[in-house]
Amino acid sequence: MNIKEALEYGINLLKENNVNEPIIKARIILANILNKSKEYLLINENEELNDNLLNLFKSNIQKLCTGIPLQYITNKQEFMGLEFYVDKNVLIPQPDTEILVEEVITLVEGLCLRRPT
Repeated sequence: MNIKEALEYGINLLKENNVNEPIIKARIILANILNKSKEYLLINENEELNDNLLNLFKSNIQKLCTGIPLQYITNKQEFMGLEFYVDKNVLIPQPDTEILVEEVITLVEGLCLRRPT
């Protein structure tokens, strides 16, 4: 099975299981497995996948269908411009948390400026 066929398989399975953003998520999973960019997948859509990679892709698509968050499958989450390793032992950083952290930074900087030297 090549990259294009694998993506079609993954997208269809995600759609059947009512997973949001099936195209994006299938591409992210395959790009992560191949350690390539999503653009690479488009340019090299006819590249054949070996059985190990294909089985890993299918397994990860199944995990996503069962409700496991994409971040726990890829072990990656971007937060405040940095990429963090995440797994089931940590909470996935959310965009709202970025706002909270920015506010805390602003408050701490304000306290530092008021402090006598």
